[in-house]
Amino acid sequence: MAESARPQSRRQMIMRDVLRLPSLEGAEVLAGNSGLDREVTNAMVMEGPDIEKWGRPGLVLVTSLFALIPLDPNERLEFFDKVAGIGIAGIIYKPGRTPVELLQPSLAACEARSIPFVQMKSTVNFEAVLMDVMGTVIDSNAQLLDSFYETHRKTMRLALKQPSIYEVVSQLKERMGCEVSFFNKIDEAHVGTENNVCNFESMELSEFRYQRYQTNRYYNATLRYSDSYSERALAVNIPSQSISSCYLVVHTTPEDVSAFQRMTIDNYVNLLSIELLKQEALNQQLYNRNNMLVHDLLHGRYISNSEVDGAIEELGIGTHALYQVMLLRVSVSDPSQTERMRDLLRTFQRRIHRLYPNSVFFESNNRLSFIRNHTSGSIGFDDREITTILNGMHNDDSQPHFSHLLLLSSNVGRYDIPEANAEVLSVYKLFDADQLANRCVKYEDLGLLKFLIDIGDSSKLASYIDSRVSRLRRESPEGFQTLVTLCKCECSYSAAASQLFVHPKTVRYRIERIRNEYGIDVHNSDDLMQVLLTEKIVMLLGPNWKPLAD
Repeated sequence: MAESARPQSRRQMIMRDVLRLPSLEGAEVLAGNSGLDREVTNAMVMEGPDIEKWGRPGLVLVTSLFALIPLDPNERLEFFDKVAGIGIAGIIYKPGRTPVELLQPSLAACEARSIPFVQMKSTVNFEAVLMDVMGTVIDSNAQLLDSFYETHRKTMRLALKQPSIYEVVSQLKERMGCEVSFFNKIDEAHVGTENNVCNFESMELSEFRYQRYQTNRYYNATLRYSDSYSERALAVNIPSQSISSCYLVVHTTPEDVSAFQRMTIDNYVNLLSIELLKQEALNQQLYNRNNMLVHDLLHGRYISNSEVDGAIEELGIGTHALYQVMLLRVSVSDPSQTERMRDLLRTFQRRIHRLYPNSVFFESNNRLSFIRNHTSGSIGFDDREITTILNGMHNDDSQPHFSHLLLLSSNVGRYDIPEANAEVLSVYKLFDADQLANRCVKYEDLGLLKFLIDIGDSSKLASYIDSRVSRLRRESPEGFQTLVTLCKCECSYSAAASQLFVHPKTVRYRIERIRNEYGIDVHNSDDLMQVLLTEKIVMLLGPNWKPLAD
């Protein structure tokens, strides 16, 4: 077999290449011309029609179709359906043993399913074809392995130079022959080789799987631009410890990316992953330091004003006179998505920082606390702008479904930041987890409820609870919860029953018993107010507070 006759290419062998093999000189394509670009991975003589047991994607069947003779017409069509479903690369047919009445229906079936049907010369034996195909595949795989090693060596040499992200995507553009960009979905940041192509406004992703040579997660990306124009591209997720929304975007259709190119892309994705890890290590050091400073400012851990001044100067938020504290709590609806809480918080934090550069934050579990430094002429955190950010996150299909509670303090001086933090934490206690209804609450809008927060002395706060309601909560926590739920549901028995997972008659029975035993009638506006007031006081006193016996 002449070595020079084999297709020498960095791409994988396809059926079109098979036609150029020495053993197939003079061969003719009888059907399925549209499938000649199918990738070839191996070749096998077809011994029987049970292809679902041994068929593999990319396999070339070498056959006289003798195995199909015992099948009836419907079974033969079913056979070709299986061939198409498995992803068989094509059929090489040796004439001489097949009746004419079998050949023509086979050609029609292959044409309808775009399965290349190649007729070889009757004088060539099966072994020659198998050796040609399998030898070329082996050569192709060896070249692919050599190319992968060479690309890996070059990317590692590039890594030692500590390249910028722009240098990485520029190098990949030279190898791919098309535009390339890096996209951080959280920051909506682009670094690309050509601005007009790389500055897309949004990206929709659907996972795309190649048959072989796929290390990372590939996506069929639809890029949308400002002029309502869209185009397809290949997007690859860049693995990272803390950022799961960074992608390498190759501006070509996924189907046009060869196995060699995928190996090249994987090498550059790994290189970008290393660079992101370096950035994350530096950012984590700064994050840890700032997190501690903000935490101590919020909770009044500094003894003197000079220590407060030092922390504010280090954080870079000492330009203006006023400060405001904002607290965000998020709750992920699907427990299986809880690990993505960090993505939600990071997305919100970065968008807030872009909107308010003179703000710092403290992160704790599912909460973020922000401090903003602003002038007397500004309004601090604008609840409308922040609500717009949160609505955008709610409408983003790539984010897990979540609910939020947003709280804003009053404006204070630098030495009163702990008081502002106490305001939002006190308001936070007024709302339990079931009331995370995507609300924004400002301390200054609380009105009458402020006096509950401002009292401060828990023993005095407890004295405001109606003795009847206090006794009910002590003796029948279930009855108290039923009463509170009914009041919040505007005395709708069916709505309360739905929240309590009981029958409306059960709610009615409990409420009637409470009215008879404790003299509390929630249809009386004064009693309804006492119940709701007690519920808010209990929230402020905490879950461990117990009413004393009369």
